[in-house]
Amino acid sequence: MTDEAIAKTEPSPRPQVDSRAVIVAIAAWLVPGLGHALLRMWGRALACFLTVGALVYSGAGMRGNIFTWEGADPFSRLGFVADAGSGVLYLFARALEGGVPDVSHSYGDYGTRLLATAGVLNFLVVLHAYEAAKGRKA
Repeated sequence: MTDEAIAKTEPSPRPQVDSRAVIVAIAAWLVPGLGHALLRMWGRALACFLTVGALVYSGAGMRGNIFTWEGADPFSRLGFVADAGSGVLYLFARALEGGVPDVSHSYGDYGTRLLATAGVLNFLVVLHAYEAAKGRKA
């Protein structure tokens, strides 16, 4: 056989989806630190949960703006993606939101930034948990 015939008969390698890594990533998104806990990285799990939780609690306590999907412009939707990155803590922040956000004062604006930071940080936590579950990082 020629090299061309061998190349045509060999199946092309497809990237395999590791179901365990996907489950760890989803768990890490839903509850910050849960993905690392499933991987038995207890210190990181606790640090991630406490850090993201403290950012959400502080941001909601400062009456920061918690974005919803029905935003009027693309930046509101981007804010929603950042806020929803904190998983179920987004719902916790929505429950703490006692009415209208107070972004007319500086602490309300800082609260909005803290909420977005919590979501983006949790996205990084999800990425690290996924990579660790695939065995690429630890």
